[in-house]
Amino acid sequence: MLEVFIRSTFLGLQLGMTFALIAAGLTLIFGMMDVINFAHGALYMLGAYFGTVIAGTFGNYWLALLLAPLFVGLIGAAIEIFSLRPLYGRNPLYHILLTFGFAIAIQGAIVLIFGGQSRRIDVPTVLEGTIQVGPVTYPVYWLFVLIVSTVLIALIWIGIERSNLGILMRASAHDTEMVNALGIDVNKVFTGVFVFGAILAGIAGVLLGGSRSVHPGMGMGIIIEAFVIVVIGGLGSFRGAVYAALLVGLVTAYGSVIAPTLTELFLFAMMAIVLIIKPSGLFGATEAA
Repeated sequence: MLEVFIRSTFLGLQLGMTFALIAAGLTLIFGMMDVINFAHGALYMLGAYFGTVIAGTFGNYWLALLLAPLFVGLIGAAIEIFSLRPLYGRNPLYHILLTFGFAIAIQGAIVLIFGGQSRRIDVPTVLEGTIQVGPVTYPVYWLFVLIVSTVLIALIWIGIERSNLGILMRASAHDTEMVNALGIDVNKVFTGVFVFGAILAGIAGVLLGGSRSVHPGMGMGIIIEAFVIVVIGGLGSFRGAVYAALLVGLVTAYGSVIAPTLTELFLFAMMAIVLIIKPSGLFGATEAA
């Protein structure tokens, strides 16, 4: 029993930190740009598919982990510059409909190009097998994903809180006109944030693509979990997204052991409880990244 609990805890932390990568991009984009990006799950899916293509073509997982997120970032830049930017200042419903349309279009393109069969990213030999962690035997790849995700989230957190770029991002979100008056092109800042969020989604796609199946429905599946995380943490709060992602990861892992068919119910029940107690989420709706 203790072994099951420890194993589920490790799995929950691994899932939680990977979810945090996805939700962090989503919440940064909303917190700074007021854009509810329904295409974020599709960008995560693109990262996984690009990963399968690059790893399959060159036989190199590390190259896939490097290049696939960059390609996703390029697509994110095109989406922001050519479609979202002209809609800034309009009703948020325009952004929702546009990004939802992109999600549907990307999913359709994936089915057209790759078909509906599931795939998986081949991981290098060094990440195969298991390792003894205390009393449990744990897959090496899952431990690798946990470490990489944790390091990335820590670096992003430090960057937002302590770097000049983080200060510029927060200032652009709070007072766009003032930042423009200082001679800084806020449009470029917004493009950078959207691309950064897309890259994070792409990294998560490659990381999870090595342990989960890659299929055309994965984007729509993950976006539900991502929005549950963002709502629980508080819209626009990076800190809230990280804590909520860990909660969702642990509930998912424990739920899959206790009652696998009720895992989604547990997630939505947790979201409902948080919203009843604190409607703005754990860290408030007005906190900007």
